[in-house]
Amino acid sequence: MAESILKRLSNAPPECVLVAGASGGIGQAFCLQLAEQFPSITLIRLARDTAKLLPLTAATQDIAFDITDPVSISHALKCLPDNVNIDWVFIATGWLHDDILHPEKTWRSLEAEHLLHAFTVNAIGPTLLVKQLLAKINPNHSTTIGILSARVGSISDNQIGGWHSYRASKAALNMLIKNFAIELKRMKRPTIVVGLQPGTTDTLLSEPFKRNVAPDHLQTPEFTAHHLIHVMQCLSAEDSGQLFDYAGFCFDP
Repeated sequence: MAESILKRLSNAPPECVLVAGASGGIGQAFCLQLAEQFPSITLIRLARDTAKLLPLTAATQDIAFDITDPVSISHALKCLPDNVNIDWVFIATGWLHDDILHPEKTWRSLEAEHLLHAFTVNAIGPTLLVKQLLAKINPNHSTTIGILSARVGSISDNQIGGWHSYRASKAALNMLIKNFAIELKRMKRPTIVVGLQPGTTDTLLSEPFKRNVAPDHLQTPEFTAHHLIHVMQCLSAEDSGQLFDYAGFCFDP
């Protein structure tokens, strides 16, 4: 098994980081950890409801956006200057269930509405956000983009089936991450794009399923954010297009 990238020396600390989904469990913890670890950092926080964003000691620019609405994404990024230097982008958006729709246990439960919503939030939204960010940021500045994915989106790792919409939408996201990385490499842009698997974290997304998780395998958002920041710090150009878990190990799509 390959070594964890966390054994590498860390890269220079980020000076400017954009976090999309900054009001969610992991996104919020990520922002808090960044502000604590790097006090001079500037944070650009994108959230559906900016009123839910916590005050930080670090400098922030808070922008409202909706990951399911391409027009909203476009309007949000117009708030940033052209050719802006952003060191990291962390996309912490995602959807598994709500009060009406729940992960499908069988193909008999497959519905177009469920599939479309999962793909919109988990694959299409992040992809369009990355597309528009790549057109906005300084193409000569080194930028690392980490997008929350999921190990259950790995086709090779799938042994039990089920959760059709979630698995399929994350698998689609993983393919799009790979495509971005290939094209950016051909363009010789100093941009890294990876998928990040956060592990089972105690958030609203995992709330209905916590009873099936051993207590020592359920992570706090703070734990997850701390480890994902470390992963982001250790990434290098050859990692682009790959998927990494919170412990820094690469896993197959």
